[in-house]
Amino acid sequence: MDSNKFGKLQQQFLCCYPVNKMAWSTLELPLELEAQRALIAATCGHPLNQRYPVRRSYQEAFVKRLMHLLKDHEELHDDIYDSLCGQLAKATIDASTTTAASQYAYKHYMLLPDKYITLRESTSFVSEGTTGLCTWEAALVLADYLLAHPSLLQGKNVLELGAGAGLLGILLKQPALQLPVGQVLITDGSAACVQLMRENIALNFDSDPSDAATPQCAQLRWHEISQFPWSQYAAPDLLLAADVIYDDTQFSALLEALDAIYELRGNRCEMLLASTVRNVDTVHEFMQQLEQHRYQVTPCANVSACASHFCRDHTAAVQIVCIKR
Repeated sequence: MDSNKFGKLQQQFLCCYPVNKMAWSTLELPLELEAQRALIAATCGHPLNQRYPVRRSYQEAFVKRLMHLLKDHEELHDDIYDSLCGQLAKATIDASTTTAASQYAYKHYMLLPDKYITLRESTSFVSEGTTGLCTWEAALVLADYLLAHPSLLQGKNVLELGAGAGLLGILLKQPALQLPVGQVLITDGSAACVQLMRENIALNFDSDPSDAATPQCAQLRWHEISQFPWSQYAAPDLLLAADVIYDDTQFSALLEALDAIYELRGNRCEMLLASTVRNVDTVHEFMQQLEQHRYQVTPCANVSACASHFCRDHTAAVQIVCIKR
């Protein structure tokens, strides 16, 4: 059977796209037993999922939804039942053991056919005192924007603030993409996030973590910006940040950090900031504070849904702005 027949569902499954929004309409019902087997092999049975499994509850929801779609079929392939029973058995184990390992799972973001970024992420939105242990929508939107405008990266040393699980930095250094970027330094104020970024870099690169071919990572607390060892890294030309302005109590520290970095570079740098618009007033307040700090803010056009490299919810309003001084 054509391995690409279930390509869209496979891509969505591996990155844990919401089950109720998946491309179920691409299935040509009724599904013969061999097609059922092939679908399970392309999703739950995918080699990446076998080695680095996505969230157990997600796999269970996926199989249950599939069984509901096939409820009028006379026969279901044994692999479907085996997948569901396997997840239910793991659920029983998870319920009896609360370990750090069970609080994490994997997601796989497809860049090219058979080329994925694999990230270990928290199964909870808030964990270990931070929201940064999983990838948020704005990071995917900013990733799409950079892939659509690679000239923005030409010879640039990149610094990411609030990098979380590390998707953007890992993306920029992917050999298969051959993006024209210089050094990539991904930072976060949370020690747990920095440790997770290190693990994710190791998952995606075979070379030494200190090699220039991989992203570098470091802890950077915005309110301690003056203590950061800038001499150990290349001077940044392009700053990136995604979903970092949802909390207005952090505005002062973030602006302090931006002022210090722009001053360090003699204002010869710029920033791309992507924000999911959860509260219009919060976003507007930060934009006003940027202007008060003498920054010029220019809106950027988002990449269209049809050109997106990622499975993401395009109904979510995400704003990208370019910040210069």
